[in-house]
Amino acid sequence: MDTVKAQQWLIGIFSTLLIVILIIVASVEMKKSASEKPYVEIDKKSAQCITCHEKQNIAVKQVEAWKESKHAVMGIGCTECHAAEEGDFDAFKCPQSDVLVASHPTPKDCAECHDQEVEEFENSKHAHQFWLFANADRSIFENPISARHGCEQCHQISNVWPDGSVGECDACHPKHSFSIEVARQPETCGECHIGPDHPHIEIYNESKHGNIFAARGKDWDMNYNTTNNEPIPIEAPVCVTCHMDGNETQPMTHDVSARLAFESQAPWSFRTVWDEENLGTWEEKRGRMEAICASCHSPNFYKIYLLTADLVNLQYNEMRRMFVYWTKKLTKDGKISQIKVGDKTYSNPVINGWDEKPEELMYYAWHHEGRRFRHGAMMMGADYTQWHGIWELQEDMVEMITWAAEHGDAEAQKWVDSNHPSKFAPYALYDIPGSAWGIPTRTNTTPFLYNNYPDYWERIYANVEEAYKNNLLSKDQWELWLERYENRDHYLGTKYKDNEAVKELFDMYQKRNAIDKKAFNEQAVKLDLPGKPFYKK
Repeated sequence: MDTVKAQQWLIGIFSTLLIVILIIVASVEMKKSASEKPYVEIDKKSAQCITCHEKQNIAVKQVEAWKESKHAVMGIGCTECHAAEEGDFDAFKCPQSDVLVASHPTPKDCAECHDQEVEEFENSKHAHQFWLFANADRSIFENPISARHGCEQCHQISNVWPDGSVGECDACHPKHSFSIEVARQPETCGECHIGPDHPHIEIYNESKHGNIFAARGKDWDMNYNTTNNEPIPIEAPVCVTCHMDGNETQPMTHDVSARLAFESQAPWSFRTVWDEENLGTWEEKRGRMEAICASCHSPNFYKIYLLTADLVNLQYNEMRRMFVYWTKKLTKDGKISQIKVGDKTYSNPVINGWDEKPEELMYYAWHHEGRRFRHGAMMMGADYTQWHGIWELQEDMVEMITWAAEHGDAEAQKWVDSNHPSKFAPYALYDIPGSAWGIPTRTNTTPFLYNNYPDYWERIYANVEEAYKNNLLSKDQWELWLERYENRDHYLGTKYKDNEAVKELFDMYQKRNAIDKKAFNEQAVKLDLPGKPFYKK
């Protein structure tokens, strides 16, 4: 028996050692294979291109990027993308050979293999972009050279090529690796979606989504596939998760318009009708976005969040209406002039204009502050909704009306002379009882309006109902808003503010605040230094 047990022990020890050795060997092999370049087999013409580029030291890094790409592994070399024929707009012969080469592969070339992606992209607002418009900043205010590496560098994503294709795939998928992983990085979108007029990368970084990505994203494999209705494999969304990637119910798409329910970048917010014959109504587009939200959030959260953001878009329109009113009035009265060359007007006060202050304010209130206000609300960027959005929009409005008063407008002067707080809300209002975040028991949300207008919520009701009647809100959204309206004491927290527990807690904080206030006054406000000042008036 002892001999048998000894044999069993020996077998167990050797088995364990064997498993450990196999694990070590497998680990070494994995590291070895990870460091090795993938095997590449391509045609002779492509091999000739690569040999020449490496020998002449021309764009060698691009060759290295291609060697590690899926294209290279699949045997797709230079000629498949850079093939050219006589008469092609970008055809040329390399100095070292007689091979005819295309210098600018276009989406038409990509469509040879990626026809669905190219078609989806061509139908999107990425492809549409702005060549149809002569915007004020590019048409008269900027000098031409600044647009080359300014506007055009980003808007190349919508370039219309001589071969009839549109866009540039490597705006997102880098030359020559065409990496999906790089295309998914928020920073890639942030190459263009950045700055004072559309700070989407900054908004994302400020959001909880961006916070999670900053903390944990380095550990995520961004090279995943969502073309077959797989679950989203990362912990929090990046830009493409919401706008392009698929999940269990939504197909992956290169049409970034497929899930957008509002045109919130335009001078006025309006429900999208883009490619409605194929994409369906704005409600259907919103349904697609909500299906992505549902991967992480409950309907109780995302439906209220998106409804509130939609009301922000509608609120912007009412502010926009004020800017249109004042610029039209000032133009009609001759206080704003228009720049004309022949029959062409370059200073339309409703859209643009740069030679007088109200026109500049009109432009910024849409193109900068107005976009930040709306986009911050859509993308969980509270600071952009607030301080970079509504606050600066209000400042633009005050400055415009003040300018009108200084230039002799009696109506504007009456506004300036008024000391009534309601002067800062000279437009119709939207609102919703409470928020998606929870139930408060104290609020400092514009107490003047809440406390001094007994019919405040009746006015709001009328405006929201009108928006619903005009198909700016869905039936589902209207019913959701109504439920909140009818139970507003609950959602606003007003029915709980006198609870004993709440009162006790609030009293404690008030006592602490009184101590702070005393220190504030003693240490700062009332401190009088004895030293003489260095400047006398």
